Amino acid sequence: MFRKIPTIKILLATYNGEKYIQEQINSICDQQDVLVNIVISDDGSNDNTINIINTNYTAIPVEQNIPGTGSAANNFLKMISHLDFSCAFDYVAFADQDDIWLPKKMNAAIDLLEREGGGLYCSNMTKWNTADGTFSNLKKDYPQKKFDFLFEGGSAGCTYVFTKTFAKELQKFLLDVNASNWKGFSHDWLVYFFARSRNLNVVIDSNSYIHYRLHDENVHGHLNKLSLATIKEKSKQVFEGYYQNHVANYINHLDKNSEAFDIYKKFLGNYFQRNYVIWKYNTQLMRDNKKFLIFAVLNLLKFR
Repeated sequence: MFRKIPTIKILLATYNGEKYIQEQINSICDQQDVLVNIVISDDGSNDNTINIINTNYTAIPVEQNIPGTGSAANNFLKMISHLDFSCAFDYVAFADQDDIWLPKKMNAAIDLLEREGGGLYCSNMTKWNTADGTFSNLKKDYPQKKFDFLFEGGSAGCTYVFTKTFAKELQKFLLDVNASNWKGFSHDWLVYFFARSRNLNVVIDSNSYIHYRLHDENVHGHLNKLSLATIKEKSKQVFEGYYQNHVANYINHLDKNSEAFDIYKKFLGNYFQRNYVIWKYNTQLMRDNKKFLIFAVLNLLKFR
C-alpha cells in the first residue's frame, strides 16, 4: 500500500557547535524515505557555528536567542512553544548538534509509531566515545513500569520523535511549565513525564539509529560513561537534592487525587516517608533494576 512520504520538523538546538554541526546536519539531510524540515535555534554561540550554517545551509532558518535561554533543554522548550501548526509537517523530532544520525533513523521511528499506535518514540543509542573511537550500546528499552515517569525520562531527547497531535498537546502543557528557576531541568524527562502522566502511548525501540557522541563538552553525555567520576557525580547529585528538586516541580502537574501525586508527596516528606515510598513501589519506579538499586541505596544514605 502506498504511503505518503512523511515530513518531519527537526528542532535542532545549537550552542558553540562549530566542531560538529556540519556532520550532524549532513546526517539529518541524508535521512531516507522521509522529508526533513530543519529549524535551528541558536543559544548565543560565540564561535563559528552560525557562520558555518549560513554559508553551507542557506535554506535552513536560524533563530538566535538573545539573550540565550541558558540551556539546551530550555532552548528545545522554546522551539516547541513557538511551533506553527499551520505549517505542513507530520512529525517532530529533537536533534542535538553533536551526534550522527544513521540514514533510517526517522523512517524507523515513524514505522514503529504507526505500527504501535504511539504518540512518542524513543530508542536505544550507540555511545560513541570520541576519546578512543569505540562504540557501545546504551540500553533504554527496559520494560516500562507504572510510575517510571516520576523519576526518569524515556531516553535521551535526541532520540525523541512524536506526532503532530502529540506536539500540539505538549505545546498546551508547556503553557503551565516555568523552567526558568528549575535547576538541572531536563526536556527529555519532561516530555516523557507529560506523555506517561497523560496516558499517551510511548514506544521505546530496542534498535539504535544514532551515534551519541561522548565528549567533555556536551552537557550530559559524559555521565553515560561507566567510571568512578560518573558514580561520584551522580551520588553528589542525589545527596544535594537532585530528585527532590525535580519532584517539587513535577508534582505541580499531577492530579492531587492520583497515586502518582501521593508518591511524590511522600517522597518530599521526611527521611522515613521518602524511603518507605521508594521501597513500597520498588518494582514500579524505574525500568532498569540496577539503576533503581543505586537510587534506593543512595536515598537510604541521604539523611536530609
